Amino acid sequence: MEGICQTCHSGITDTYADSIHFTVQGMQKALVNFSHSGDLAEEPGLKKAFDDNCYKCHATCGSCHVSRPKAYSGGLHSQHTFTKQPPMDDSCYGCHGARNAGEYMGKVGYATDIHYTNEMHCVDCHSVSNFHGSGVQEQNMYEVDLPECIDCHDKVYTDTNVEAHQAHSPDTMSCQVCHASANNNCYDCHATPNSDGSVSGTSDSRIMFKIGINPNRTEDRPYQYITLRHIPTTADTFEPLDGEIPNYDLYPNWKYSPTHNIQRNTIQNESCDSCHGNQYIFLREEDLRDNDSKANQQLVVPKIP
Repeated sequence: MEGICQTCHSGITDTYADSIHFTVQGMQKALVNFSHSGDLAEEPGLKKAFDDNCYKCHATCGSCHVSRPKAYSGGLHSQHTFTKQPPMDDSCYGCHGARNAGEYMGKVGYATDIHYTNEMHCVDCHSVSNFHGSGVQEQNMYEVDLPECIDCHDKVYTDTNVEAHQAHSPDTMSCQVCHASANNNCYDCHATPNSDGSVSGTSDSRIMFKIGINPNRTEDRPYQYITLRHIPTTADTFEPLDGEIPNYDLYPNWKYSPTHNIQRNTIQNESCDSCHGNQYIFLREEDLRDNDSKANQQLVVPKIP
């Protein structure tokens, strides 16, 4: 990564060159997984979608420290001041406003995150490597060293009088299953080529709360149950660009969601019965749409606990 910032901050720009904020590699990798070849350069329709739409989310140093992101509204956020800690309202919300940042700040959904209410900034939980990169090429957000609730709340299962914490083991469910609220879910995205050569995407959205089976239990996310978010991709999303995604049914479009609207008390943790036996908060077969990926079956809860 080259530019004026590199002159004084080469250590940062060197790692940032491989970060997902700069490369938007997570979006590119998702398109590659859907494709025939595994190489976006050989998929003209998908490459156009990435270059002329997805890549708008690419961020430079100035996108956070000087101005609002171009994908948001552009313009300087603090006149000509270079801010060490970017303002959440302009920088973080500018790119992540429809989901995590919007939910965190109470602008999307029905609840404001308790950490935001207590005047915590994104950087109070997210380490600088989440933004500047770690020095290796990151393929998606889940390869980043993300914060966990237990980083601060490490004794919730060992030193507690909370009945739910006593009754469930730490790997039963993610913290958000009990402590998050409804999030933003998108459906039926269609990529549309514009007369100026750019590409627009339109989709429908719906605020809801769904818990599903974790299809990929790992050391970092060992939970049986996780909170979900529906992403808008469908099998024909890229048809207007002559882009085919033959591997669509191999990847679920219900995804793990680290929903950012945490509250101590929520609708689903008011009592045991608020969650157990409550069919409306678990992903069921009837929640799947006709144009959903077949891979969603692995997230469906077969029997409501």
